[in-house]
Amino acid sequence: MRLLASVALAGALAATSASAQIVTKYSGIQPLEHPSSFAEKYFAEQVEILTKGAVKVETYANTQLGDAVANVQSVRNGTIGFTTVSASNLNQVVPAMDMLSLPFIFKNEKHFWWYLAQPEAESFVKALEEKGLKKIGYIDSGSRNFFTQKPVKTPADLKGQKIRVMASPVMVETMKALGATGVPVAWAELYTALQTGVVDGAENNHPSVVTKKFYEVTKYYTLDEHMRIPDLIVMSMKLYNQLNDQQKTAVVEAGERAQAYMRGAWKISENKDIEVLKSKFTQIIDVDKAPFMEAVKPLVNAEAKRLNVEKTVAFILESGKKF
Repeated sequence: MRLLASVALAGALAATSASAQIVTKYSGIQPLEHPSSFAEKYFAEQVEILTKGAVKVETYANTQLGDAVANVQSVRNGTIGFTTVSASNLNQVVPAMDMLSLPFIFKNEKHFWWYLAQPEAESFVKALEEKGLKKIGYIDSGSRNFFTQKPVKTPADLKGQKIRVMASPVMVETMKALGATGVPVAWAELYTALQTGVVDGAENNHPSVVTKKFYEVTKYYTLDEHMRIPDLIVMSMKLYNQLNDQQKTAVVEAGERAQAYMRGAWKISENKDIEVLKSKFTQIIDVDKAPFMEAVKPLVNAEAKRLNVEKTVAFILESGKKF
């Protein structure tokens, strides 16, 4: 009888352990109305559906749990499970990730997404796993443009201007190549930095400019599309290793679904937001991109060498000829 009772107790404990729900957090930096925040909530819903409730993801937007740099560290140490982060902000973990910040390496949107789907891209981001981060999917972040106090029509117009960038050596050097000074400023502090003149301008995409209302503290928006930097959904390897095989598969599937969802949501938001910005800025400037591209050519080669990614950059540039 005592043996049967012990077996029954062990079985009950195993069942309780197997059915225990894993609850984790997803930290985002964008406002609730930003398409990235929509994608984060969608991802959380898909995880719960695909794991049949075994894994629950609680989402936090608008830097509630920290800025991009803090979020990456929290994911690495397992304090939070997931975050959305620009590839630029991953250079502090894997320096080579800053390759994706190089200006004008992608011919257009199709070329950008084509590369991210290639085995070369998957191999490239695999290095994050040794640092405690797993790429679960990509989040669109469109093309990046300048919003400034003074009109920018050529690289010469950027001379002497202080332009906010992420904490990315490539982005800082890009601004230098264009004649400006790149100044890293935390995302949550940018509005005030523009308002008080700490920086003269910044660069980002249409939805981010709209949701953060940067048109209130700048006058001109220059459509030069100098970069396409992917955001990544990254997961803590500590959390990933806690999951069983079915749960791991489910989380990866949720990432793929969120990536597809976000591409559609982004396109809708991007088209809508450029129309909003036409009525908000003093002027939206369509520029000849050629002088900007010419100004950064030496930088692309030099940074590819510094980051030891010359073959990958050559692959990207060569493949761009097909688009």
